[in-house]
Amino acid sequence: MLFKSIFSKIEGRGMVGAEFNDFQKELFENIEIKNLLNSLEEAALVVDSCDKLVFYNNSAPLILKINLDDFLNKGIKLICYFQNLFKEQIIAEHIKDLASGYKVSNIYKIDEETHYFENEKIGLYTSLGEIKGVLYLIRDITKEIQLEIALANEVKLDNLSRLYNSRFFYEEIEKEILRCSRYGHDLSILFIDINNFKFFNDTFGHKAGDEIIRFTAGILQKSIRRNVDSAYRYGGDEFVVMLPHIPAKRATIVANRILSNFQSGFKDKLKTLDDLILGSTNKYHKIGLSVGITAYQKGKLANELIKEADIAMYRAKKEQDDASHIYIYKS
Repeated sequence: MLFKSIFSKIEGRGMVGAEFNDFQKELFENIEIKNLLNSLEEAALVVDSCDKLVFYNNSAPLILKINLDDFLNKGIKLICYFQNLFKEQIIAEHIKDLASGYKVSNIYKIDEETHYFENEKIGLYTSLGEIKGVLYLIRDITKEIQLEIALANEVKLDNLSRLYNSRFFYEEIEKEILRCSRYGHDLSILFIDINNFKFFNDTFGHKAGDEIIRFTAGILQKSIRRNVDSAYRYGGDEFVVMLPHIPAKRATIVANRILSNFQSGFKDKLKTLDDLILGSTNKYHKIGLSVGITAYQKGKLANELIKEADIAMYRAKKEQDDASHIYIYKS
């Protein structure tokens, strides 16, 4: 929490110190206030009624990494931090919804690194109730936000594949369908299964099987659009990919890219498993992927899309005449 309550308790005790300059005398009624502000770990800056900087505490230059002497008695909007604060900012939902209750009000780069700040603005008034200035309290909460983001992401991730898990998939598909319904966007879903994985896993053990799961996860991440598409481990050797803004026919391009990347990298992956797999690797050529594709249509629910993609995947497995196959669901 910032220090609004502490500030209000000591405000107005009526003692002015000699170390106040003329601007500060108009704003502070108590030397203790200035001493308190200088004792804070947060940055504290005071502007007068014309938005000119008239005071900053000892922490402010350290937090903002700027020489604030250059801005004394000048408009606060000349300071880059406040230029960014006053412009309209879109705070991402995953930061807004953090469980700690931190309120990010400014995302600002310092030395090319993104910092998250919590700000509080406290009006300073005369005895007649007229505004005479504003106190800005600024706290750098970057470490706290980064930790919470990391913890939140950990809950969403599958431990083995490091893809998103099925629980998070169910949350996200509901959101995507809502967007499709509201804005008329396309959405395609790929259900993916590793062919003959059970035989491979039973024959060579779970360590080798786990390596194939991780390999497949890497192929999916490599094959989709970063920060647009998303990949999930649905369970066992099954995976899901969500492709926003892509109809089913175009989704086949992504599916073929996944198959191509998998096939081109699989033999090399086997070579890294020599200590787990003994004998010729030629017999494992039937390890591949089956991909089922379905697309959102107006009025469809999440469970309908999931069922369709699952059906398409199993049809791909049944109809395959080689190591990999793609099937588009047809209603």
